[in-house]
Amino acid sequence: MIKKLYNTFLSGDKQLASYIRSITGITPSNLKLYKQVFQHRSKFIEAKENNERLELLGDAILDAIICEYLFKKYPYKEEGFMTELRSKIVNRKSLNEVGTKLGLLEKLNFNRRSMTDVSKDLGGNTFEALVGAVYLDAGFEATRKFILKRVLKNLIDVDTLEQTNTDYKSQIFHYIQREGKSIDFKVADEKTKNRRAYFVIDLEISGKVIARGEGFSKKVAEQNAAMNALKVLNIESLVAET
Repeated sequence: MIKKLYNTFLSGDKQLASYIRSITGITPSNLKLYKQVFQHRSKFIEAKENNERLELLGDAILDAIICEYLFKKYPYKEEGFMTELRSKIVNRKSLNEVGTKLGLLEKLNFNRRSMTDVSKDLGGNTFEALVGAVYLDAGFEATRKFILKRVLKNLIDVDTLEQTNTDYKSQIFHYIQREGKSIDFKVADEKTKNRRAYFVIDLEISGKVIARGEGFSKKVAEQNAAMNALKVLNIESLVAET
């Protein structure tokens, strides 16, 4: 309690403490953790300094909380339904929007000159790091409360996501079958990013590359390639139908 009072009123980082409390509802005890949330690898190379470890931890904690939430919200739904809805909630687009709405990018300390294609995911990655910091500082129950009351209640519309079809591969296959064409997903590149395998997938229709997708798994990269192909082919009407 004394530590929290000091952080709130006397610490040189009291503005950070106030900000964390405003977005999470938690008065921080360990401000060092929250400072690390906003230290990107592009400027802080050492693992003990940047937010990547917190991001990894936050990803796992967030996944557990979302799974529990869906398990209780939909007691009669099958595993497949829960898995698909969970993926919609924690996908990059959704988490990037959460990070942006919370204002995390405004506080992120990163090297803008070195950032290229990964910059679009900074919001979601930083949010996951924040979840990791909250978990280490305040425990699982406080983190769960933050996610349920501050994120799922105000920032992510789960009911709308439930009605949204994000299986882009199924949609593009639907189009291919209707048009009588062939489709193929080919690995254009496989590399390491943030010490994790990273895939670049080309989507070919009748032998012609239509779109490209990227991700930390082939499945995600293929879905992104399919989503981009739908945009290139301008077949949003098909998306609406499915």
